[in-house]
Amino acid sequence: MRKRPCQQRSQQMVDLLLGACARVIAGQGLANLTTNRVAAEAGVSVGSLYQYFANKQELLEALLERMTFEVACLIDARMTQLLEADVKAAVRMLLREVLAFIRGGDGCYLELVRHWQQLQTLQVIDRLERHLFEVCRRYLLRHVREYPIENPVPILFVIINGTLMTLVRYLALDNPPLSEEELIDSLANMLAAALVSATDGQCEPQAQAV
Repeated sequence: MRKRPCQQRSQQMVDLLLGACARVIAGQGLANLTTNRVAAEAGVSVGSLYQYFANKQELLEALLERMTFEVACLIDARMTQLLEADVKAAVRMLLREVLAFIRGGDGCYLELVRHWQQLQTLQVIDRLERHLFEVCRRYLLRHVREYPIENPVPILFVIINGTLMTLVRYLALDNPPLSEEELIDSLANMLAAALVSATDGQCEPQAQAV
């Protein structure tokens, strides 16, 4: 972003432009997104847009950052329930909330996710991964007796990225081979099994030593 929105008026302009960007994507598709269309939708000159965003890629990155922030807030709002639930129930709750959020609204976020590979925004994925890692770390600390995993980093890296890529792939398909509930149940079972396996793997050496 060229100009950081330090003042309220600047922030209002950024919000206006991002809202217009979302409407263009929802109404005309990501392939038809241009800075001229966004400026026209926002009712401002393209020159005003360029004061804040150098090109449509910067607009997309800012919109994806907003989406990631909203997903993080959604997760945080459910944190108490997630931490108290058993792992399958927690995964099901989280996935249902996130999928409903992406599918909701005007369809902009769904369009973005369906074309994620074209967007070249790895830092947004990194941010979301870090947030999910922290959520999972807190969950494991709360349930340390059930999952006494000494080094959770490898298993969390695999299950978080595997889940994210599975969701992206699923949402990108016009006719997925399974229902949304089947997807959610499969991921919940897979993640629960992965944690049990990681726990068993770290307990085996102790059992042998005894």
